[in-house]
Amino acid sequence: MLHYRRAGSGHPLVLLHGFVGGCDYWVMQEVGLKHGFDVISVDLPGFAKSANEPEQDTLEGYANSVLEVTDHLGIEKFSLLGFSMGGMIAQELAHRNPEKVETLILYGSSAVGDLPSRFESWEASIERLKTQGVEATTDKTVATWFVDGENSPFHAACREACGGASIDHCIKVMRAMQGWDSQSWLNELTMPTLVLVGDMDRSTTPEDSFILWKGIPNAEFCIMPGCAHGPHLEEPEMFNRILEKFLIRHL
Repeated sequence: MLHYRRAGSGHPLVLLHGFVGGCDYWVMQEVGLKHGFDVISVDLPGFAKSANEPEQDTLEGYANSVLEVTDHLGIEKFSLLGFSMGGMIAQELAHRNPEKVETLILYGSSAVGDLPSRFESWEASIERLKTQGVEATTDKTVATWFVDGENSPFHAACREACGGASIDHCIKVMRAMQGWDSQSWLNELTMPTLVLVGDMDRSTTPEDSFILWKGIPNAEFCIMPGCAHGPHLEEPEMFNRILEKFLIRHL
């Protein structure tokens, strides 16, 4: 089963990280939200402390692995937040198991897996993985999550939290994202949904998130100013407050 971390008490809130991520970069959300929520952060297959978990060929497979965790914990219904790649997995989970997802937060994510606005294509990242390895690819990726890149005061902690990714899993999940598209069934996601993005995001631009907002019937849209791909680290207090207000309003 996947590695997970749990903090707080109250309504369950499941957090899914992005590509080369890990649950350790949700520390500020655990601290900020644990007094009102049961915060459960999960390391997805192939990443961080779940690096040795079995590979998945599809985003549906990743979603099913998350459900194994919630089933193990005896959680029947929960709020679900997916960041970037995790947002695509969250869409799959919510679409296939709508009875389990009470509210949905799609953060720095997209309705198409190919991410045409990303700082580099998945093929370029795959080539970087093959020629330079996981560490160089992670260095390049994480730096783009901050407006100030490696000079951000939050970069070092985030980079450390993103350690442990497996090269085979990285390539596998990038292949799973290629060609993935949720646009034809976004209107079936009828649970209250928050779409959240930084205005300077170089991976999933506000335009990418706009498609989610327009396609999901009960979606709200929030653009965080002065943030790149990682507002939960760049502006954690604002991020947590937005999250908390949305969740309280709809639970």
